[in-house]
Amino acid sequence: MNPEATGAQILFVSRVVIVAYGLIMGVFAIILQTIGLNLGWVYLFMGIVIGSAVIPLWNLMTWDKASGTGAVIAAWGGLVLAVTGWLVGAKVQSGSVTVATLGTNEVMLSGNLIAILSSGLIHYVYSKFIDPQDFDFSTLDDKITLVEEDKRGLGASEQDAVMLRRAERWIKRRGYVLTLVLIVIWPILSIPAGVFTRDYFAFWVLVAIAWGFGAAIIITFLPLIESSEEIATALSGLYYMMICQEAPKAADPNLEEQEAKELAEDSDEPAAEKAEEVAA
Repeated sequence: MNPEATGAQILFVSRVVIVAYGLIMGVFAIILQTIGLNLGWVYLFMGIVIGSAVIPLWNLMTWDKASGTGAVIAAWGGLVLAVTGWLVGAKVQSGSVTVATLGTNEVMLSGNLIAILSSGLIHYVYSKFIDPQDFDFSTLDDKITLVEEDKRGLGASEQDAVMLRRAERWIKRRGYVLTLVLIVIWPILSIPAGVFTRDYFAFWVLVAIAWGFGAAIIITFLPLIESSEEIATALSGLYYMMICQEAPKAADPNLEEQEAKELAEDSDEPAAEKAEEVAA
């Protein structure tokens, strides 16, 4: 950990980590395929492995009494309980522990639920009765530092406290509504149908596909639209590099505004000095 790291150092480490992570995941994927684990099995197992960190992390970001030590204990404790419950569930349901018995929906569901719920309970008890904190979230801004104090990507709106509070309310409201819809309302809608007919199941699959494609389109194109200026600048730089010419420097509105203020202050100083001389 180096809180004084420069932008160049952070960029270098990021590139190394990306390459290393890609190589490790490639090898890991080959191992999984050799073992015979499909993507669905791995996807459900992922909840058992990382699900125990969900509620502790949420508490740390939203609850002033949340204990950091308790979060670590809850995450690891939840993982141990989840894996234990997962293995026991396979043994109880099928009488043996194999890749196939560990991958059934009931066993995977039990492991995921144990991971999420047990860690939340552990963290609540630890933070409430053993190590309660009293964190002041209003001091959080003072403890977050920018790399080299570079604010070129932050406009006036991104630094406006009122706008940030509105954005927070916007995110929370829609987050709670979406959570309610996905976790409660959507599963309840399947209960009246009982055993799905062919047509009802086709409708269910159609909705899921539409949801997936809609989400894919939004998360793919919206960042491109929002970053269109930066992308155009990068492509322009590549073009000028290929034709061996120096690219024109991109104008930064925030930097231009700051320079204008500094020039105005510099021009006011000689005038003030001259007025003092005349008065003397």
